[in-house]
This record gives sequence, C-alpha cells and structure tokens, in this order.
Amino acid sequence: MPATVGRRRSHPRRRHGTAAARRRSRVRSARPASRRTPLSPPSPSAGRDDPADAYREFRHPLLALILGIGIAGALDAFAFLRYGAFVANQSGNAVFLGIGPAGEHPQWPAAAASLAAFAAGAGIVSWLRGATRRWPPPLTGIVVTELALALWTVLNLLLGYGREAAAARIVLTAVGAFAMGSLTTLFSRTAGIATTITYQSGTAAKTGERAVRWLTGRGAGRTRARTGTLLGLLAISCYAAGGAVGTLAQHQPRWVPLWGALALATLILMIRRDGDRR
Repeated sequence: MPATVGRRRSHPRRRHGTAAARRRSRVRSARPASRRTPLSPPSPSAGRDDPADAYREFRHPLLALILGIGIAGALDAFAFLRYGAFVANQSGNAVFLGIGPAGEHPQWPAAAASLAAFAAGAGIVSWLRGATRRWPPPLTGIVVTELALALWTVLNLLLGYGREAAAARIVLTAVGAFAMGSLTTLFSRTAGIATTITYQSGTAAKTGERAVRWLTGRGAGRTRARTGTLLGLLAISCYAAGGAVGTLAQHQPRWVPLWGALALATLILMIRRDGDRR
C-alpha cells in the first residue's frame, strides 16, 4: 500500500513536470524570432517567392537596387538638363503638362512624349516578361533597356544631344523614357518591401509612414518598419547621388546614355538562375 500511495503521489508531479517542460520548449522555440534585432538585415527568403522582388531575381539584391536607382537618377538629371524633360520622373513631367500650356515651360511637348514612351516601355516589357519563358524575367527587361539605351546613344550623337531643334529633344526624350519604363520592370520590391527604381515620390511617402511605425511600434512590425525606412532612405540617397553624377556628366553629353548602358550591363552578372531561386 505505501508503494502504491507513493506512486500515486508522484504521478501528478510528473504531469506537472511534463507541462512545465512543454512551456519551456515553446518559449525556447519562440526565442529565435524575438532575438532578431533592428540591426538584422532582411531575411534572404523574404522575397524568394515573389517574381517582382529583388531577392528572388538577383544574387546581390541590394547592389542591384543601388545600381538601378543610381542609373535612373543619373539619366533623369542628364535628360532634364539637356532636353528640358525627365525620362524617369513622370510626376515632374505631369506637372510640366500644366505649366507648359500656361506659358512657362516651352519644352512641355518633350514631357508629353516622355510620359507616353515610359508607359509604352513598362507595358511592353511587362508583357514580354510574362510571355517569354526561355530566360529569367529580369533579363528580358535588361536586354530591352540596353537596346533602347543603345538607340538613345546613337540618336544623341546624330541629333546633337538636343541642343538645337525642339523636335530632336522630343525624340531623344521619348527614347530615353522608353528605356526607363523598361528599367522600372526589373523589380518593385526588396525583401517584400516596396522599392521603386525610376521614381521616388511613392518611396518618400512610404518611408515617412514606415519611420512613424518604427518609432511607435513594437515587435516584428517595428523591425520591418525600420528595414523599410532604411531601404527608402537608401533609394532616395542613390537617386540623388545619381542626379549629381548626371549633372556632372551632362557637361560632356555625347556618351552619357552609353555610360548608363555599360553600368546596367553589370546587373546581368547578378541574375539568379532558375535553380538558385528555390
């Protein structure tokens, strides 16, 4: 009888010990997520299943982001200073469509041509990305962009980089905008966070929203907001730096589109193969 009583008394203790062990196990399994600090980089798998994410398409996604945005900023500054219209910043061109007819920006026809060509480039390449299965989707965008930049280079030489005729500036702006419309299709997110290549108005707005969530939020949402804020600041900084490069380059304007094409070609080396995306 004493042995039986002893066993009965120890049984609740085992149950209590088992429940405590389960609780400790759950706490330990939850710790890796809680240990993720605001300084941690985006998870490499965050965008692997998203066909519009740089982490899925490129082996060095942050470098691809920096290069793409820097090229867009440089060519945008060059086009504005030489042709009077943007090739990437279509928000600015939309404003010119109002300023020009009101009598304050005579180059507004180039802005209109840029808007139409940018939309055409983005639309055509987006369709090609879905229709072509022989090579990785970003390669389609890079190849089309390179062809458009090569045409822009030739026309920029033949038409005297737009210094004389308004019609020449319209043609040059349209070709450059088609190239930028193609470029913007490479990716629209980085580690699951929206990051645009050729325009930064939305980036500025989203960066402000994420900065507030970072300062006021908690847990994983705060960490993601911090990552988004830093990516937004990186994008805006790269666009501004590219603008500075384009401003300096426009003093020697003959080969500026070609330099953009050569810089963009390095992205081909970063494209993931199909097997690397899994």
